[in-house]
Amino acid sequence: MKSIFNERYRQLIGWMIAERKFKKVTQLELAEKLGYPNSTYISKIEQFERRMDILEFVNICEKIGINPHDGLSILLKGSSQTKA
Repeated sequence: MKSIFNERYRQLIGWMIAERKFKKVTQLELAEKLGYPNSTYISKIEQFERRMDILEFVNICEKIGINPHDGLSILLKGSSQTKA
């Protein structure tokens, strides 16, 4: 199964979207901070059309102003729940 269909990955992206919106950062603003000319890159990640790697995750978190460790704890929590 591709990781973009994994429930834990979807939770992580959901957390990132919620944090981005809470911080009042638009997709376009985030894309520009990351050096992309438009919001398509961010949109594809948020719509599960493109998978991000760990370095992209950290960069996105830094540009939003959130701690990537908080997002990773979501993945780790999900991991312990699936084992129980």
